[in-house]
Amino acid sequence: MRKNKICIIFGAVLAFNMFSALPVSAEDGDLDYEQLNYKIADDGHVIITNCYQSEKNCIIPEEIDDVPVTEIADDAFSECYFLESLTVPDSVRIIGRQAFSACSALKSIKLPSEIDEIGAGVFDGCSVLESVTLPKGIKTLPEAMFYECTSLKSVVLPEGLEEIGSESFFQCSSIADVDLPSSVTTISDYAFQGCQALKSIDFPENVENIGRYIFQECKSLANITVADENTMFADKDGVLFTKDGNTLIRYPEAKAESAYTVPNDCTQIANGSFVDAVNLKNIDLNNATVYGMDVFFRCTGIESIKLPDGTKDISSSMFAYCSSLKDVSLPNSLRTIGDYAFYTCAALKEIDIPSGTEEIGAYSFFNCIELRNIHLPNSITKIGDGAMGYYAESEDTEPKKLEGVKVDYDQNDVIYKFVEQYDLIGTGKGSSKLWIWIVSISGAAVLIGAIVLIVTLRKKAAVPKPVVGGRKGSELKRSDQKKKG
Repeated sequence: MRKNKICIIFGAVLAFNMFSALPVSAEDGDLDYEQLNYKIADDGHVIITNCYQSEKNCIIPEEIDDVPVTEIADDAFSECYFLESLTVPDSVRIIGRQAFSACSALKSIKLPSEIDEIGAGVFDGCSVLESVTLPKGIKTLPEAMFYECTSLKSVVLPEGLEEIGSESFFQCSSIADVDLPSSVTTISDYAFQGCQALKSIDFPENVENIGRYIFQECKSLANITVADENTMFADKDGVLFTKDGNTLIRYPEAKAESAYTVPNDCTQIANGSFVDAVNLKNIDLNNATVYGMDVFFRCTGIESIKLPDGTKDISSSMFAYCSSLKDVSLPNSLRTIGDYAFYTCAALKEIDIPSGTEEIGAYSFFNCIELRNIHLPNSITKIGDGAMGYYAESEDTEPKKLEGVKVDYDQNDVIYKFVEQYDLIGTGKGSSKLWIWIVSISGAAVLIGAIVLIVTLRKKAAVPKPVVGGRKGSELKRSDQKKKG
């Protein structure tokens, strides 16, 4: 038995050594140079295609057999799990997509001083990489360039860089400061999402385009500043606005104040502008009456809200997961409550929807476990699936009915059908049901009166019987009337 164990261990070590001596997914026809694989391009330059998996410290040469090394292929060093340091020479002008992705031991890398092209996700998953100085010549920081580089603390971005690509710094949870060059004009969607150590950021003068949710889950971000020369954006007390002040773009998650008043000249609040602002307990919306999606998503400290007169729409997920929200005041100008608008507002006990409101979106009050009294006006024309009266213990469980939910209304077919469908307590009735009842009673009265009249006339004169088919025709007409009713 002991010999068998020794043989197994020896075999495993031998297999590991054999495996680690092999290049990562080397292609047929590739040439060897020390621990690298390469090929010669049609125009004569060298392209590095693979690295041996056992390599820990790699220095790429400027030339191989007097031919310049100018390119690193897509995925060339991808999943080189033992690679700790890498030097890329100045001769390299192109670095392909995900060239160094999932190099989970890579601590340091020296890149060329200047480059023409660099691919998306080039450092994706390099979880111990701490600092990078990017070469000149890069116009766009590609998509997901530092995706989940969780140890990254410092990045030097070159002057001349114009665009920060989508998810460029996604979940770079250790980076506390990013110095954006003055040449930057665009910051794309989710660029800094999950940068939990990022405390502040300064928008340079040329930034003119900002994507969606660029600072989502930046739990330490307390201040956003904008260069005075910027013509598109401005900051007010650390909050990001459009230059004219009309639209509030982003309120930093970690802003310490518990109360905030939207400035007088602001009338619009952008998508996700207050997401996760957990310190905020009271907000005065002032003159802001137009809202994007997810505006107060997961603002768990807000206890009450008053929407100003002139507000027509509550957007999708506007107050979703506002778990402390108890008091909501809605204006008479309101027309629409969007899908998931008050989803999981666990402290909300009562809601009075004003007269004139027409639509209530799907799951708008779903998971509002304390909500037992809902006042709906007769103006309602649409109620979405699961809008109220139900909850789910988790995302994987079937919805359950909340006991004792009362929908207070007067006379409305849409509300009546919803209450009936979801087995809720309703105080009103459907107008069409009342109409059918009145028509039925009236029809019966007319029919009885006609029969009495016919009998009376037959007694007074010889009234001919209906011709064959005549009564059948009348019965068909009555049947059609019943169907229409």
